[in-house]
Amino acid sequence: MPQVRVYNLGYDPGTGIGELLHTTTVRHAMGMIRREVAVPVELTVVDERIVPLALELTRELSGAWVEGAGRRSVGFSYRAVHERDHWTCAYCGRSVSRAPACETLLATVDHILPVSRGGRSSWTNLVSACKGCNNRKADRTPAEAGMPLRFAPYDPAVSYRVGGHVEDLPVLLGA
Repeated sequence: MPQVRVYNLGYDPGTGIGELLHTTTVRHAMGMIRREVAVPVELTVVDERIVPLALELTRELSGAWVEGAGRRSVGFSYRAVHERDHWTCAYCGRSVSRAPACETLLATVDHILPVSRGGRSSWTNLVSACKGCNNRKADRTPAEAGMPLRFAPYDPAVSYRVGGHVEDLPVLLGA
């Protein structure tokens, strides 16, 4: 089976101009189409079946979301947010996990600025939170909920921790 090219939103099949994000299997591509994450833009027939050769995402993704998007890029996922935050709730400081001893310590990811208010899923707007704190904060900002963050979220692609403090990576001349 052929590999399917996955393009970011804005791909022009007429000219072939667009941002190629990665290639994937036909099976995964069909799942992306079913979930309405992508739409087929080039099709072919293989063994009497119509299969996609190229997909275009239904929304634009930044480079931080792309697997292998560059040496300085860090793969963005909810699990990566938990890893960055050391599986610790940003509100109460308790450890969270995928299989907790009690339901309130279930690992969730919280949008600091809620999505309903224009908050985006990004390194600096997401923190690891236990289910109890996430439910208590609900659709409010930490200030409105009276729940200050115990640590500030950061983008690991451009920052690093030094003695508990987050520092920007130095800009290298000529890089």
